[in-house]
Amino acid sequence: MRAGSYTTENQILNVFSFMKSATNLRETQVRSLELPGSDNKPAGYLVPIGKFFDQNKELIKLMGMWRDAHQYAYPSRFKVTDDGTTKWLTSAVIENENRLLFLMQNPDGKYLGHIGLLKLDSERCEIDNVLRGESENPGFVTLALIELEKFAYEELGLENLELRVLESNKHAVNFYLKNGYIESRRISLQNVGTEEQINLVESSENISDYFLVLAKNLTMARTVQDQILTAGPSISNRELTYVSDATVKGWNNNHSDYLTKFQADFAEYVGAKYALATSSCTGALHLSLLALGIGPGDEVIVPEVTWVATASAVRYVGATPIFADIDPKTWCIDLKSVEEKVTSKTKAIMPVHLYGFGSDMTSITKFAKERNIAIVEDAAPAIGTLIDEKPAGSFGEFGAYSFQGAKMLVTGEGGMLVTSDPDLFERARKIQDHGRKPGTFWIEELGYKYKMNNITAALGLAQLERSERQIEQKRRIATWYQEALGANPKLTMQVEASNTRSIHWMNSITLASDVSITRDEVMEKLKTDGIDTRPVFPAISQYPIWDKPHVPGEVATRIGAQSINLPSGVKLSKKSVQKVCDAINNLIG
Repeated sequence: MRAGSYTTENQILNVFSFMKSATNLRETQVRSLELPGSDNKPAGYLVPIGKFFDQNKELIKLMGMWRDAHQYAYPSRFKVTDDGTTKWLTSAVIENENRLLFLMQNPDGKYLGHIGLLKLDSERCEIDNVLRGESENPGFVTLALIELEKFAYEELGLENLELRVLESNKHAVNFYLKNGYIESRRISLQNVGTEEQINLVESSENISDYFLVLAKNLTMARTVQDQILTAGPSISNRELTYVSDATVKGWNNNHSDYLTKFQADFAEYVGAKYALATSSCTGALHLSLLALGIGPGDEVIVPEVTWVATASAVRYVGATPIFADIDPKTWCIDLKSVEEKVTSKTKAIMPVHLYGFGSDMTSITKFAKERNIAIVEDAAPAIGTLIDEKPAGSFGEFGAYSFQGAKMLVTGEGGMLVTSDPDLFERARKIQDHGRKPGTFWIEELGYKYKMNNITAALGLAQLERSERQIEQKRRIATWYQEALGANPKLTMQVEASNTRSIHWMNSITLASDVSITRDEVMEKLKTDGIDTRPVFPAISQYPIWDKPHVPGEVATRIGAQSINLPSGVKLSKKSVQKVCDAINNLIG
């Protein structure tokens, strides 16, 4: 998978395949969707029917009994047999890449019926095969439907769902209408079978019944969150599955299976030849400077607005950070300012793709090559950002990324270092491994330990495999902010350059100079309304930790003092974003 390769159809097929791939009970359990109950106890589960259930005679008899008792709900009605149910379960469900069916299971482990999704085309799915086989647990199907809708929105990226129900099935029709579905059209049906074996097909003649096609907008159905947080990850059953597997099996001969695959897949995703998983992005930056041989007496140019780790890594190797101003629109390092800062001591430039917005790497790369200056990209918040159709982090000698808990892709803590230079890769890998001679315990130089473990890598691999879907949602959230705040003359927003694809890790605003309320007052008032925000990084050259005082850049000073990071978690609802925007517009006019 390469950054930018997302399609809704591929996402649907990939998720369906994964959910059905379990071959044993444990794998099936961790893929199951939990239905929320009360007192932190689950109300039940949606258990995906996959390979584990193939030829399961007990389930086949149960599903056949359910179908026989509910023939009235189906357009075709026939004598149910175990052989027919077996063939249907294998060919129409388990081996059908376009269908995902779940068993509805109560907390005691009893199956109550089934509900699923069917891919209609490259962009659409419908609710499929909803059947309540047991009459106990009132309200259970409603919980199952709501959880399936959540799954369709968050995992498949669907903004709308459809379903078909026979008009004659009044109970089912009322159930769906009660749950927010609206009739969009109806399809007339004719019985071409007999009175005993009904077979309803589409026809405009001799109409016997109708299929009501109902639809629901999932985006608008999602409510305002109780707490609207600045960040927050999306953790799915894929993460649970990989971490569970790594915890149980990832030892001895399998001690680095997930780590090896995570590194290889990440390198492919960002277009680099090599990737080295680390304990943090800070560690990755430190390793990159060490591998480049940068040390005392050298200078490294960094942007003024970034997390302090960018400049701290320069200090770790004994070099001097030189602070450049930022572009007023993208908030990324300003090449004009860089040109003014370059001296004979400059050994590297460290562009930061701030908040997932791409720096002007084409110009920076050309400038650096002409002067034999190395580039270390701090792409900590920019996994999947594209610049001139190339992934951020793939332009320089090194690129460094973060999986810290507030990022889009998370492992709690963790990072990744990438390069396409084999010598630099081997140099960084040796330094990361305590300077040890490969394959021995002989230490040849002072090294460090910035390693990632296999269980953490399992979580990271699952997150990586879901990255393009999350980026799609991040960009969707950004459009909601643009629609609601973009025309407000009292603020500006960070700008995505025309040749880039930002992942919009953070959506941010800068208050105009004539606003009567201060930045901090806005944040405090939003907080009282349950809206979490945070200030944009100040101009870091002002910190007292550097060797000498600096005069911060004009743009960095303004952005750092007047800007706010807004709630940007990937699971934000549109109504939550609208609440944030309404509050801001009311506060600043």
